[in-house]
Amino acid sequence: MRQIFKRLLPMLSGILLILSFPNFNFEPLAWIALVPLFFSVEDKALKNRLLPVFVFSVTFYGGVLCWLVNVSVPGTVALVAVLSLANCLFALYVPKKEITDIIIVPSLWVLIELIRTVLFTGFPWAVLGHSQFLNIPVIQIADITGAYGVSFIIVMVNYGVYAFFKKRQKRFHYLIAALAVLLSVYVYGYNQIKRPSHTSTPLKVAAVQGNIPQEKKWDTRYQDNIFNIYRDITLQSMLEKPDLVIWPETSLPYLIPSGNSVHKRLLRLLESMDAYLLFGAVRERVDEGGHGGASRLANSAFLFSRDGELEGIYDKVHLVPFGEYVPFERFFPWFRDHIDKPIGDFVSGNSFTPFRIKKETSVDLGESIIREMRFYKIGVTICFEDIFPYIAREYARQGAEILVNLTNDAWFGDSSAPYQHVQSSVFRAVENRMPVIRAANTGISCFINDKGRIISSVSRYGIDTFVDGYACSFIYPGNKRSLYTVHGDVFAYLCVFIVCVGVFIRPLVKDLKYFRGSRHD
Repeated sequence: MRQIFKRLLPMLSGILLILSFPNFNFEPLAWIALVPLFFSVEDKALKNRLLPVFVFSVTFYGGVLCWLVNVSVPGTVALVAVLSLANCLFALYVPKKEITDIIIVPSLWVLIELIRTVLFTGFPWAVLGHSQFLNIPVIQIADITGAYGVSFIIVMVNYGVYAFFKKRQKRFHYLIAALAVLLSVYVYGYNQIKRPSHTSTPLKVAAVQGNIPQEKKWDTRYQDNIFNIYRDITLQSMLEKPDLVIWPETSLPYLIPSGNSVHKRLLRLLESMDAYLLFGAVRERVDEGGHGGASRLANSAFLFSRDGELEGIYDKVHLVPFGEYVPFERFFPWFRDHIDKPIGDFVSGNSFTPFRIKKETSVDLGESIIREMRFYKIGVTICFEDIFPYIAREYARQGAEILVNLTNDAWFGDSSAPYQHVQSSVFRAVENRMPVIRAANTGISCFINDKGRIISSVSRYGIDTFVDGYACSFIYPGNKRSLYTVHGDVFAYLCVFIVCVGVFIRPLVKDLKYFRGSRHD
C-alpha cells in the first residue's frame, strides 16, 4: 500500500496544482502542491525520476488545459505531451541535501518555464506564478522579476516544506530560508500597493462585449446583425461619455477593405459617438515577403478618431501556430490537407508601435479658461499575444502607457480558459506598471490597474462570460518604467546561470577533485 501511495503522489501534486488555478482559485494550494512530487522522486536514479515527473506534468497540463479539446483533441494531446516532456528536465537535478538546493531547485523550474516561453514560438500559459494572480501583494515582485519570480518563490516554499518533513539535517534552515524570502516578498508587495499611481489625467474608456456565438461570427447572414449589436451597446455606453470605446478581436464582421458601405456605417456611428473607436477586424494586406506580393489576410486592430479618421492599424505579430498559420509550410505543403480543422493563412505584422489618442480638457477659472491637451499612448495585443511578456514590455519601451488586449475566447466554450487568460493580463500590468484593458467577445472584458487588481468588468447578475454589455472606467496611464521593463528577464537568466553551475559545473568540479585526489594517493 505504501508503494502504491507513493506512485500516486505525482498525480496528487498535479491535482493540487490544478485546484490552485481557475476556475477553482484555491491559490494557497500552490504553496504545497509540489511537496508530494518531491517525495515521489527522492533518492531515485534519473531513469526512475522521469516517470513521476512526466505523470505529474500530464495530470497538471491535461487538467488545466482540458478546454483545448473544444478546438482539437489531437492538438490537445500533442501539446500536453510536449509540455510534459519539457517538464522532465526537472528530473535532471539530484538534490545534494545541501542548503543550496533551495536555490537550485526553483531555478531549474524557472529554466523550464523560460524554455516553453521561447521554444517553438512559445506557450507560456499556466505558468506556476500565474496561480497567484489574486494574491495582489505577492505578485508585486513581478515588476522586477516578471512572473518567473513568483514561480521561483512558490517552488522554494514547496521545497522548504518538503525538506522540513523529510527530517534531514538542519531542516529548519530550509523552511526558515524559504519563509524569510516569502516574507520579504510580502513586505515589498505591500509597500508597492501603498504607493500612489494616479499622477496624471485619466482616460475614460468603455469596453464592449458583444457575446457573438462562434458559429455565427463568420456567417455572412449575420454580418449586419453583429454590427448592430456592437453599435447599440456602444451607443448605450455614450451615456457615460467615454473618450475611447473598445471592441474585441475581429468584432467587425467584414473583410477590410470591403467597400464604401461599411465605411459609411462606421462614419455614421462615429458621428453619434464623440469618442475614439478601437476594434479588431480581418484585413487584406499585400504580403511583401515570400508570396510574390500577393494579397493575404492579417488579424488587425484599427483606431478611428472622433472625426472618423483612421489613426492607425496594428497587424498581429505573434500568430497562433496551427490556428492562423502552419509553421514551415513551405517545407511541408501537404500538412494542411491532413488536419481536420480549418487553418488560417495569415501574414504577421512586424512592429509594436503604440496608438496615440488625443484628449482636450478645459478648466473654467471664471476670468479665464485653461485648456490642456493630453496625448495617450496605447499598445494593442490581439488574442493570446498578451501571454508573452516580451510584447507588453516592448510596447512599454516604445512609450505605451496603457495596454489593450482584444481577444475572442468563444472557441473554448464555457470553460476556465477566459479566466486563465486574464491571469496573463494581470501579470503584464504589474510587470510594466501600466493598466491593461481587455475587450473579449464572450468575456472576460475588464479593467486591470497597474497593481494587477481587476477594478471593473462586464458582467450581468455576477456572471462575466457569455453575456453582452459594456463596462466603463477611468484609466490612469502608467507613469513610470519598472525594472522589468528596463532590464527584462534578467532574473530568469540568472536562474539559468544558477542551474548551469549547480547541475553541471559543480558536479564536474567535484569529480575532477576526486580524480586528482585518487591519482595523488
